[in-house]
Amino acid sequence: MEIVAQQDSALILRIVWLLLEDEESVQAEAYYNYAALLVPSGSSHEITLQFKLCQARISDYNRKLLEAMGHYHKLSYVGEIDEEEHCHMLYGIYFNPSVNQFRLM
Repeated sequence: MEIVAQQDSALILRIVWLLLEDEESVQAEAYYNYAALLVPSGSSHEITLQFKLCQARISDYNRKLLEAMGHYHKLSYVGEIDEEEHCHMLYGIYFNPSVNQFRLM
């Protein structure tokens, strides 16, 4: 049963990630909230990491900048994360088009 829950949560987190890449943050947050119910406490390290990355990205898209920066800061110390994602975590808030557009208003 636990393996099925991990597979389901991995699939839903993949959907969340794809929605975030397509800048559909509202739908991504709905799937993320569903994934929060499925991610078991004993999940694999990879699923937990994906969950935290999605959480940080959703905070970023919702312009909860301090919350997003805190998540990115914690995740920036994790060595298993792709270098491109590390760059996004460390610089993403400043180079995010939606945030820059907000600053120009």
